[in-house]
Amino acid sequence: MKKSHIYRIIFLILSITVATTIFIFSNQNGTKSKSTSRKVMRQIIEIWPSTKNLSEKQKQQLVEKSQPAIRKAAHFTIYTLLGINILIFLKTFNINNKKQIIYTLILCMIYATSDEIHQMFTDDRSPMILDILIDTLGATFGTLIVTEITRLINKKQKQPQKNVENS
Repeated sequence: MKKSHIYRIIFLILSITVATTIFIFSNQNGTKSKSTSRKVMRQIIEIWPSTKNLSEKQKQQLVEKSQPAIRKAAHFTIYTLLGINILIFLKTFNINNKKQIIYTLILCMIYATSDEIHQMFTDDRSPMILDILIDTLGATFGTLIVTEITRLINKKQKQPQKNVENS
């Protein structure tokens, strides 16, 4: 089996896994979703040197104040992963680079939109255009990461190799 086919299968599976994870999180009702965000923030507070010694009341206030930021960061991060995986998957096909990026962003934007529509049917959840924008920014960031790494790898491969014997 060709190396590109192996990468194609791996990154298709990773893309589906990330999309499934997004679906599972979106399927949580509002109470469960907020609880998950609070738990994540609480863990960060407990290990962060400047916050771990705060009083319980201060920690609780910090959890409540920072929860929206944690939720938006989660949107950005998981769509960054989705963008990375879809773009690498598309790189296994004979498609030019610009189209790969455009297809990746369109797919991620469509999935983000469908994810917000899905939340209309989940208890205590509602769709937000801001989340679609954050998701799309995350996917864009993921494509920039892959594009830059690919550029650096291609640049390094094009450099002439030094001959050790003539040095």
